[in-house]
Amino acid sequence: MFEFFAGGVTEIGGNRTDHQGGCVLGAVTEQGIRAFAKPNGTDTIHIESEGFGSFDIEIGDTEPRAEEAETSAALVRGIMNCFIESRNIFGGFDAKISSDIPSENGLSSSAAFEILIGKIISGLFFENSVPALRLAQFGKIAESDFFGKPCGLTDQLICAVGGTVFADFSDPEMPRFRKIDFDFLKNGYTVAVIDCGESRADLTDDYLETVRDMGIVAWNMGYTVLSEADEAEFIALFPILRQKCGEKAVLRALRYFEETRRAKEEAEALENRDFAEFLRVYRESAESSEEPPALIAAREFLGEKGAARTCGTYSKSVQAIVPEEIAAEFAEEMEKQGFGVMFVL
Repeated sequence: MFEFFAGGVTEIGGNRTDHQGGCVLGAVTEQGIRAFAKPNGTDTIHIESEGFGSFDIEIGDTEPRAEEAETSAALVRGIMNCFIESRNIFGGFDAKISSDIPSENGLSSSAAFEILIGKIISGLFFENSVPALRLAQFGKIAESDFFGKPCGLTDQLICAVGGTVFADFSDPEMPRFRKIDFDFLKNGYTVAVIDCGESRADLTDDYLETVRDMGIVAWNMGYTVLSEADEAEFIALFPILRQKCGEKAVLRALRYFEETRRAKEEAEALENRDFAEFLRVYRESAESSEEPPALIAAREFLGEKGAARTCGTYSKSVQAIVPEEIAAEFAEEMEKQGFGVMFVL
């Protein structure tokens, strides 16, 4: 048996910018999905998932199945298909999988599962030689085309690379990325994710609407995506674009430029070990976030000692930068107000 692990993802900066060629800063969480796997000498992939039963997939049976939409089987089939289409020959395997990523908390459990399956195939049959970017691309295809959920590449890339990662998606096929050598705990801080406690049934529609609105603004500026435009040019055209595209669309485009700039500034601050500057930029981003009750409660408790903002591709949760010395007190206060807290970094 060989052991494999893929962590969840928490987004630190650059919310909803990757699909417009923007920049993102994110990190892999301590919570994740673990597997023990071994080749089984057959043409069958056998998955046993703790709490979710088991299923088998025959290697070579790569057509998406409507009945598998939004299931783990769809993701496995999608990853398998990507390896086969890339002319990678591999055999069957048995895997026992367990996860400590809570569902519906914005930590990208689907991306972690996709990367985990990719790591298993790469580890068992290709000596762990498949590059992180390739695994991320496989994961995106599996989620979009087999699982049936539109997505960017951010979560898959950060999960595959590991650690804290800055990524520039100006070339969506070959994004530039680098790991940031920074340890929050060594600098006296921890990162918490807080459950908003709200139903977010419309999240996919909201994501698609955001992509559409930003695309409309880019098109009206004469570009394919917003990364081709300059922020100063956008600001100069703002009144005209608001008239042509509508208030919501131009505000989303404005947030794209702000978030891309902040992701760059946050990454540079962490690399320069300037945590005060990082918090300053992070707070700027927080000021333009949605304000669910969990976010208001976190801000009131932290004051100037830390910072909080909504996080995740669909803003399912609140992320807080918390001084380690008051972390326990912070968690206790949030839980008193009915919000679950999980420390992830």
